[in-house]
Amino acid sequence: MVSKQGRQEGPIDPEDGPLAVFAIGLRQLREECGHPTYRALATLSAKVGSPYSDTTFSTAARGHTPPSRAVVLAYVRACLAYAKADEHKVTRSLAEWADRWKTLDAALAPTPPAAPEETPEPAPRPQTGPPAGEADVSDQSGDLPAHRQAVVHRIRGRRKVMAILGGVAVLAGIGFGVRYIGAPGSATAESGPHAGPSQVTPLPAAAPSKAAPPTPGMGDNSRCARLRYANGLAWSPCTQVDTEKLDFAVWLSNTGKKPVTVKIKMAYVQAGTAYACPGRWGTGVQVEIAPGATMTSPQKVCAAGKLPATAFQAKAWVIAPDEASWGYREMSQTVHIQADGVTAIWADEA
Repeated sequence: MVSKQGRQEGPIDPEDGPLAVFAIGLRQLREECGHPTYRALATLSAKVGSPYSDTTFSTAARGHTPPSRAVVLAYVRACLAYAKADEHKVTRSLAEWADRWKTLDAALAPTPPAAPEETPEPAPRPQTGPPAGEADVSDQSGDLPAHRQAVVHRIRGRRKVMAILGGVAVLAGIGFGVRYIGAPGSATAESGPHAGPSQVTPLPAAAPSKAAPPTPGMGDNSRCARLRYANGLAWSPCTQVDTEKLDFAVWLSNTGKKPVTVKIKMAYVQAGTAYACPGRWGTGVQVEIAPGATMTSPQKVCAAGKLPATAFQAKAWVIAPDEASWGYREMSQTVHIQADGVTAIWADEA
């Protein structure tokens, strides 16, 4: 079986993670089925009842962004249709790739950072010695001279009197408290000269869990990637399409109780080629996000014109300030500008 040679695809490093390994598997399947062009796969996908564009299929096998389950199964079905595989093999392969996609989706699912546990303060240690400022007067006065023994007996007498008066005061206080401090919410607890929040508000049983971040987005006609986390901050690259251009930005959300500082670098992908955003956002900028704040990077700093028959994605790196390497990058969902230069179709709409 002969097919026309398409544009040479860029290499994929399996060390880049599960998404790269998955894309390599899709490419291997296409090779095993006779190396049909992506345009041929698009034509066959329409014939088997699950039409997708050649750009959607090539994007799925590029390893930059996770394809949907429907796209993967349509890709597999089209490859097998090109190879004229029998129905038994088609059924078996579809089940296998559905399992592979499920494993990939689980591997890429983000794990929100756990809320830090609060360490209870240790209880005060009971005082075992004499009161501060007083010497220990034990029952050893028999060894002292006569004039010192008289002083010791006077101190013991004062202590007995203070102990009796202290006990009376404690009993009086208990009775007074019973009168004015009742159960929280009762009339007794909410009236009287000693009523107050500090007397009726119970301590929390445990530290509250960290709130889940909101859904990322840039407004109308936009798509973002799955959530990632850096230094306790949720983030996602996003693309928005308007009437004349595409805007690319990074969405950030801090659901914690302390400010979070991160470093951000942005780019966008046009027809498979990455371009750094202009200015400091394209080389790296440090940003601090206030507690409970959600924001996006300035949308006008990174944009591209709507070129006909071209696919676009936002691309971003977000790391802790002390990290030396930019590490893993994330990419937004692909948007396809159609041949008219106006219509935009997202990957989940193809």
